[in-house]
Amino acid sequence: MLSSDRASCVAMRGYLVVFALFVVVTCNHECDTDTTCEDGETCCRIRDDTWGCCPIENAVCCSDHLHCCPRGTTCDIEEARCLQSSGNVFPISKKRPATRRQTKNEHNEVLCPDHESKCPEKTTCCMLEQGTYGCCPAPEAVCCADHLHCCPKGFRCNGQFCLESSIGERRRAHKKFPSTPIKKKPAIEFMSYDHESNSEEVERDESYELLPEELKPIACGYQKTCPAKTTCCTVERLGRLQSMCCPLNNAVCCADTCCPQGYHCVGGGKCEKRAVRHKNMDDSYRAVYF
Repeated sequence: MLSSDRASCVAMRGYLVVFALFVVVTCNHECDTDTTCEDGETCCRIRDDTWGCCPIENAVCCSDHLHCCPRGTTCDIEEARCLQSSGNVFPISKKRPATRRQTKNEHNEVLCPDHESKCPEKTTCCMLEQGTYGCCPAPEAVCCADHLHCCPKGFRCNGQFCLESSIGERRRAHKKFPSTPIKKKPAIEFMSYDHESNSEEVERDESYELLPEELKPIACGYQKTCPAKTTCCTVERLGRLQSMCCPLNNAVCCADTCCPQGYHCVGGGKCEKRAVRHKNMDDSYRAVYF
């Protein structure tokens, strides 16, 4: 018996397939409050006692927590096959990790279930072969059972390819890239001394003009400068805006402190490393998701 939400989704998908073949609607069903499988799959436990997805609807989950068989068959784990009472033999299927609901931080980065790593916006945390998490370059993606590849939402893993059965589309699977460890470091205090200077005097100083650009002071507010290779930050203090100097080049300005380039300002006077987007992310992915 289908739930009302799932029945509505299935009915809507059928309607759209009939009247607009280019539209794809996918339905998910919950394994628990944190994980889901795609429509047409079965929730099965996997080895670490978390949920996985068998690529067969109403499947039999095998006792090895790795494989599954079609309904009405039994698992023959030793021979890696599924047996029917009539003597028919079917291939055994491998489960994939279930899709976890994504938790995001205030910067829209995706937090991985280990609470120790994260992925950039519009990606998905997926388990890697070594048991750590990597990032799939697609939002709400399907993590494949080989722990190497992943597929866009609505597709199924098939080796190095992704399949969408309702319209027969086939595309190459994405490869995962390393996640970013969640690392924090103390934020940097603004420079305490005042770099106030008279701009007219600076203009008359011939030695200033002889300085290379990278060694010239940086304009920072009215008649103020910061030393070369620092960052001017405008912050609110005592109800008014003030210009402050951060002793880092190309820094990120926080409310009372600053952080190195490539970090976020977080609470408690800390800086947290941004989730790194992989350099070799393929152009087809960028075209679809960015």
